[in-house]
Amino acid sequence: MRIAFALLLVGSVVVATRGETQTLNVRPAPLADLRPGRQARHGEVVLGQTTLAGAQRMFAEHLWSDSVKVPRGHAGNPAQWPAGAVWLAGDHEVRIRHHLDLGPELYGLYFDENERLIGASTSRLPGGLTWKVLSSHYTSFRKGRRWNGGDQPRFDSWSTQLSDCVTLVANVLVAGLRVESLSYYYTCPTSPAGSKTTSSR
Repeated sequence: MRIAFALLLVGSVVVATRGETQTLNVRPAPLADLRPGRQARHGEVVLGQTTLAGAQRMFAEHLWSDSVKVPRGHAGNPAQWPAGAVWLAGDHEVRIRHHLDLGPELYGLYFDENERLIGASTSRLPGGLTWKVLSSHYTSFRKGRRWNGGDQPRFDSWSTQLSDCVTLVANVLVAGLRVESLSYYYTCPTSPAGSKTTSSR
């Protein structure tokens, strides 16, 4: 069942001021995911600050839900990534070390070596988000690499910097121009998880 998008932000796009802390709702709403501030409400995380342990506490109900045959709080979740793994987010390199799977209806969360949240990604976009809608909302997207499936082009990677520390990346299918996945990345240095950088989580 396709759900029509409710455009929660009208008019020009509000882009975060330089260096502003960004809070993300883990339930995807692609045109209204982020809000400024570091005080996380229920169902929210703070990019660059929420810790892996804090996220596990906040979303314990999703990790140990009785509604799934194999609870997501098993020994392999969070999954540890190889030390040399590097992703590109626009012009930035992102080094992910842990992935926390909260289920298909929520963003997957990614953490760095300091166990701070540096990425949130989903391929389950409500309503089937199109490139036309996304690019008209965020007008500063830049085209990156084209990825192939076999010998045919599959999707293009587009990115836009929402603030000094946050980059949005969209993978857009070449056929049909539908957004296949949407990811937010925190690209500034983080502090060790033991450091007190926020009063939220």
